Amino acid sequence: MTLPTVVALAFMVGALAALAGRAEIKLSPRHPLLTRSFAAFVIFSICVLVPISVYFYVFHGDWFLLYLIDVREIPSAIALVAFVLEVLVGVLGFALGATLLRTQREGLVGAAAAIALALAVLIPVLLRDRLSHVGSYAQWNGGFGLVDFTAGPIFLGTILMSVAFLAASGFLVGRLWVGERR
Repeated sequence: MTLPTVVALAFMVGALAALAGRAEIKLSPRHPLLTRSFAAFVIFSICVLVPISVYFYVFHGDWFLLYLIDVREIPSAIALVAFVLEVLVGVLGFALGATLLRTQREGLVGAAAAIALALAVLIPVLLRDRLSHVGSYAQWNGGFGLVDFTAGPIFLGTILMSVAFLAASGFLVGRLWVGERR
């Protein structure tokens, strides 16, 4: 998972969390960001989404950033701000979803989540040449010492993190949807 993919997935899960908690959002006089659905989404973001991003940033940082920036050049405070911004993109997805739900436009929430998912899938497809080789920023720019994506530990890490993300986001959305029916 690259940074743009994780950001798109954060937006998608935010919108889906709002959609799954739509009864609470529609009926409650409270602001949507003060609902239990939102709290559950924030906990998901902090406990699942950010750790996945941190894993890729720490262990495969140059690949995670698409070889656009040398990870060694980024101060840790800037990286921390980037992880907070990632959560805020998810909050934006939730807030947009809640706003659309309160104006009776449930279909648009699903469409926004579908567009974010399509973008998350499209990014690796369009950048497959860049992402099919793993190495450092210097190796990428110099064209030496790159390892095939499937031959290194990043392949197993990507599978593990993808499964963890899918399971956790499925549980979040499912739990919010079931909780809404009570």
